[in-house]
Amino acid sequence: MKNKELYAQQGVAMTCRSFEEYESMFMLDETMLTTGKILDIAAGASSFTAECISRGYDATACDPLYKLSDDQIYEFGKQQLSIASEKLNSKKDAFNWNYYKDIETHDDIREHSLEKFIDSYRSDFDKEAYMNAMLPNLPFEDDTFSSIVCNHFLFLYQEQFDYSFHLAAIKEMIRITKKDGIILLYPLVGFKDELYPQLDVLQEELAELGVDVSIRSTEFRFLPSADSMLAIRK
Repeated sequence: MKNKELYAQQGVAMTCRSFEEYESMFMLDETMLTTGKILDIAAGASSFTAECISRGYDATACDPLYKLSDDQIYEFGKQQLSIASEKLNSKKDAFNWNYYKDIETHDDIREHSLEKFIDSYRSDFDKEAYMNAMLPNLPFEDDTFSSIVCNHFLFLYQEQFDYSFHLAAIKEMIRITKKDGIILLYPLVGFKDELYPQLDVLQEELAELGVDVSIRSTEFRFLPSADSMLAIRK
């Protein structure tokens, strides 16, 4: 399956993932969730921030998608879910279904996540929890967040965004992270299920900035080779 595209994607897809998926992907625990501000970058229509807020955690999401109205996002989200389901169903044998079990469960999680997100987005009248923003330039002060997560963006789109973008994006995340804060990025593979080829160079260049960079295992499985995340401690 190597060198063959598992999932055809033009442009950046909207994500609709649940709090539980984030927990599994990033191996989140109560300490991380309760220590300071949390930022979900390129959050799409995932319900992570909505569910964090409902649990009393201090969470913010950012995405260029948030320039749209709630109705526009909802309609776009429904279209994206339908397209994604069709694509996955056509190549379902290429994926690891240990987490989702089957396509029906996968789609059900996506639909519920979209609904929870929309309810929260609609109630955020001042757009303080959901901010229209795009890497590599984010509208946050230095040293703002204790935890930053970003999933299914950076390295997944390694053929659309070059090394300079990845480096600039992560430097921006480091800028807005507090001292001793953590940045978690998942996955480290692209749509061909291949590890980001410049990962070693990237780790070396980031380490020169004085941050601790490591690769951590994750229990989450879907793309067969996506079994780890990049962790950056400021």
